[in-house]
Amino acid sequence: MYGDIMNNNFNYYDLLGVKQDASEDEIKSAYKKQMKKWHPDINKDAEAVNMSSKINEAKEVLLDPVKRYDYDEYLKKKIKENYNRYTQRKQAYEKDTKDQVYEEKTVTKWQYFKEWFKYAKMPKIRKLIGVIGVMLETLLCFLIKCILIIISYIANFGSYFIRMLYGYISPILGLLFVLFVVMCISNGFNETIKENPGSLTAIIVVSVTYILSFILPYLSSLLLSPKVFDILYNKIDISLFKLCVGYKE
Repeated sequence: MYGDIMNNNFNYYDLLGVKQDASEDEIKSAYKKQMKKWHPDINKDAEAVNMSSKINEAKEVLLDPVKRYDYDEYLKKKIKENYNRYTQRKQAYEKDTKDQVYEEKTVTKWQYFKEWFKYAKMPKIRKLIGVIGVMLETLLCFLIKCILIIISYIANFGSYFIRMLYGYISPILGLLFVLFVVMCISNGFNETIKENPGSLTAIIVVSVTYILSFILPYLSSLLLSPKVFDILYNKIDISLFKLCVGYKE
């Protein structure tokens, strides 16, 4: 939502009458003061509805750590653009300023954590629990990533080792298989199995192991695929992080 309201030509801090480094309490106090002045039920001016709406927008952005961080970055960008325009310096990304719009940036987990720790208004014990939780969930996800990488390398090495081994013993395996087939033809399959109880098991193990040498590389690529790491990051890491800091959608 707040990506759209950035295009309005007003400064949220100026609108509330606070400094850019104002605390959460100062912002809340300024919001109440401005609403007493501009609430449509109190102020019958034609601009009261519009002003009260903008004041609510200002409160929504400035009381949310991530939105406030984005908005501060936006203000810095606008100051730089105005300076470059004033001094007639061309910007590296030359665009038509009439078509320029504010684009919401992707905020990393640690950027959000920094702003949350700085601005979030909550008991110190809750913040401490949040910090410990974030450290533990980050460690957990790091260990999971390490385990996935180790398993992947083991799978690749296992595949390489199996194929190399089979390359050396394939003549012997081929000869034993031919011998087994000849015995089955001469003595019958059931009789051959009775006389050589481990032969069928050996054939199955050898066959499955050889097939496994082709499956292991696929398993390795699957474990290291972007999809798996996306699930690990977005579905596990970020979900646990939001739980730790009490993030609400």
